[in-house]
Amino acid sequence: MASNETCLAPIPADIAFLTGPTMLGICLNWGFMGVLVVQLYYYHITFPRDLVYLKILVYSLAVLDVLQTAMVTADAFHWFVFGFGNLSQLDNTFLNSWDVVLLDAVISLIVQSFYCWRIYLLRKSFIIPVFILLISLTQCGAGIATAVIAHQLGHLSLISTEVAEQTTWLVGSAVADICITAVLTWTLLRSRSRIHSSSFGIIKRLVTLTVETNAITTLTALIGLILFLAVPQHSTLVVPPTAIIGKLYTNCLIAVLNNRRLTSNGTIKNNPVSSHSASAQNFRTTVNPQLSVQAPEGGVKIQIVRNVDFRRDSDIELGDMHKDAASSHITTESLNK
Repeated sequence: MASNETCLAPIPADIAFLTGPTMLGICLNWGFMGVLVVQLYYYHITFPRDLVYLKILVYSLAVLDVLQTAMVTADAFHWFVFGFGNLSQLDNTFLNSWDVVLLDAVISLIVQSFYCWRIYLLRKSFIIPVFILLISLTQCGAGIATAVIAHQLGHLSLISTEVAEQTTWLVGSAVADICITAVLTWTLLRSRSRIHSSSFGIIKRLVTLTVETNAITTLTALIGLILFLAVPQHSTLVVPPTAIIGKLYTNCLIAVLNNRRLTSNGTIKNNPVSSHSASAQNFRTTVNPQLSVQAPEGGVKIQIVRNVDFRRDSDIELGDMHKDAASSHITTESLNK
């Protein structure tokens, strides 16, 4: 026992810079996993008849995030349980190269591709979505390269040597998010001139949600980049932001999907109908009874009504803003014939 203790390196004075960020990143990853579970449950009970490809997207991301949390937990046991007090084992990358960098890069690519698809639906043009997708593919490739090199190096203390790869990964992620935010915001704001005024509240809510969700992932990537470049002597400081990027992307995407449950004024819809799951019947509803105009006896009654087609998904954020399902028209009824 004594011989084993003499083999262990002495604990350095700045040990907190090595263990603190690592432990914080693990705790944050678990915390956002809890948020994701709540979001998934809400999505599951609210949109049971959602489109198949949206379900595949959501639950595939959930599987990747569960896998990441499981691997991060294995890292925690490797460093702080089985390797307690062993600085050489604490510096070992173990699964960290794959569970953080690699999975974060893949998850961000999937989510950013979804936003590119949304942009295409709204703009009906491939140019901007393809450009953003190329940026996303670049950041994903750089993330994979960072993971492979980090695994080959085998030491967390050497992470700071991967300047080009890690910088490209974080910068690419932030740039793609900024482009997505700018394009979606601009497109949604321009759409107000082509839709009914009753949808203005929806547009405002979508713009706010788009900016907020993409700003979260952008700021996280930038914080990680700043810590990586500004404090190279403490390379583990980059662990907390990079440990949660994947969780943030998934949570933000599901938040956008769950947001369809809200009306234009932010209240909860009653008895919601899932996307493309309603009856194929058209319903006629009165817009405003006060708009009815009745002439004297023997005249004609004019009433403004709306045809609401529940066959289509009215989710503006999924590309239907240019197809207003409710169209107003005027009907006449002869009275006192």
